[in-house]
Formats: sequence, C-alpha cells, structure tokens
Amino acid sequence: MPIKSKQQLKNNRKGAMLVLICVMIFAFLSTVALSVDIAYMHLIKSELRSATDAASKAAAETLARTLDPAKAVARGREVARLNMVANRGLELRDSDFELGRSILGPSGKFVFSTSGSPVNSVRVRGTRSNSSLGGSVNLFFGRVFNTTTFQPQETATATYIERDIVLVIDRSGSMLDFNKLVELKKAIVVFNSVLDASPVEERVGLASYSTEATEDVDLTKDLSIINTNVKSKRADGFTNISGGIDAGGRIMSRGRSKAFVERTMIVLTDGMENRGRRARSAAADQANEGVVIHAITFGRDAAKSTMREVASIGKGRYYHAEDGDELEDVFREIALTLSTILTE
Repeated sequence: MPIKSKQQLKNNRKGAMLVLICVMIFAFLSTVALSVDIAYMHLIKSELRSATDAASKAAAETLARTLDPAKAVARGREVARLNMVANRGLELRDSDFELGRSILGPSGKFVFSTSGSPVNSVRVRGTRSNSSLGGSVNLFFGRVFNTTTFQPQETATATYIERDIVLVIDRSGSMLDFNKLVELKKAIVVFNSVLDASPVEERVGLASYSTEATEDVDLTKDLSIINTNVKSKRADGFTNISGGIDAGGRIMSRGRSKAFVERTMIVLTDGMENRGRRARSAAADQANEGVVIHAITFGRDAAKSTMREVASIGKGRYYHAEDGDELEDVFREIALTLSTILTE
C-alpha cells in the first residue's frame, strides 16, 4: 500500500474540516431558523390572546348594556378585526362566541357553562387554523422541518355582573320606637355608599310598607335618589310585610330581563305581620320569578321566624340587628356580597 505524503494528509484533514464546518453551519442555521420560528409563534400566540381577550370583553360589555346576544356577537367580531394577528385582523365566526354563566365551582375556581340563568359571560374561541376565516399562519423556515404553518388557538371568557336590587323597608308605627327609622335611614346611606364604590353595575329601587305598601322609587343608577326618598319617610300604621314584598316585585318586574340580570330583594321589618296575606306566599311568588330575597329583622320584637322563612324561600340569607350599629353592619355586609366580581 502506498504511503500518503504529508501534503495528501494535510489535504485530507482540510477536507474533513470543511465537511465539519459545513455540518456545523447547517446546524447553526437550522437552530437560528428554529429560534426565529419559535419566537414568531410566541408572538402570534400573544397577539391572538390579546385579540381574543378584547373580543370577549367587548361582547360582554355590549351584552350587559343591550341585553341583545346578536349585538354582543357583532361587536365582538368588530373588535376582533381591529386586533392584528400575523399582520391581519382576527376574523371570527358567530359560532366562535358562546354565551353562558360563570359560577364558583367546588374547587374554588369559577366555571363557565352554556346552561344556567341569568347569562353573565361570553366565551370566545380565537383561532388561526386551516378551517378558520383567517387561515393558518405561515412560518418563515417551516419547510426545513417539514412544517410550513402554525395553527394557534386561544380561548377567553369575559364575565360581567348586572344586578337589580329592590329595598323593601318597614315604615309602620313601631319604627318610631328607639329611633329605629332614623337608624334605618343611616344604614341605607351606608349600603348605597358601598354600592357606589363597587365596580359592579347596580340599579336600586325602593318600596316601603305599613298598613299599605307603596312603590317609591323605580330601579335607578342614581343612588342619591334612594337616599333622598328614604329620608322623607314617616312611620305610622300596621305591618303588611307581604304588601311590601309585592310592591317590591312590581318594581323589579319593570327592570331588566331576568335572563341577563341578577335580581335581589332586601326586606326589612321590626315587627310582626298583621295585615295582608302571609309573607311566605309573597316570597314564593318572587322566588318563582328568580328573585333572591335577603331578610332582615330589626329589634327584639321583630318576626324572626317569619323572616327566616322568607329568606329560605327566596334562597337568600337571614340577618338580625338589635341596634343601629348592627343594622349598619348588616347592610354593609350585604352590599359587599352583592358587589363581588366573578372572574375566570
């Protein structure tokens, strides 16, 4: 076998080195290409997430304002198109929107469902896939890895709370005892101030009762109207709790659709029912309309057992206050509960 010369060995080493360099360059370029496409995919997912979030929020806001699912979806699609994903506005179909309800699940997390009432959430599925209106996203160097497109998907759920609240207060003669009417007026001011500070959209109405019940203030966003009307109340007469609940129900019925709005009634008494039908019957009528009833007794002579039953029928909570300070605490607690925001 002929012995290779030094020059041949040197040439062989150079050739091997060139091959190695070529392999390394290819590996380097492949890594760069992969890094570019990975970074691009992260950018696209971020853009898609932002666009989907914006669409769901816009749809939920419109639904809360108009109570019209068609308008909500149309607005969501419009806002989606204003958000760029891979240099083009996100195009969504009506079927990419789901209306439903978010509630707190056993795990402590809010769970979205397309069943249940009232509706309080809009879920949006944002996609850039082969079957979507916008199509899939082309990659820069996908051919190198035999993958030419990227098909991301994001889901966002926006939840809102709209609540109609009717206060039903006792103005019978016994409310003059121990300045209870004065203390009630103070407590309602506290209640409304807590609601005013919350981010939840509430409308509040007012009914009052003694021998007869009156519908005093229709549902309004201006809570100062409630405070002013309550301050004008005078106490006399007997205690017709059912009449007050019925009057509150009529105010509630003139509010927004129960399909989209949480409905809550807060009923207070300091005495025993002695006029009208049974309070439990009036409470059952409201419960059948989807109204949650919280019941409050004020003072030692109040109908505790009756109001516990009213709260139970109305699937609400029962509270008792002995004095004005406790009554303020009760109204503050209820207001804070009502102003809780759902998140998912």
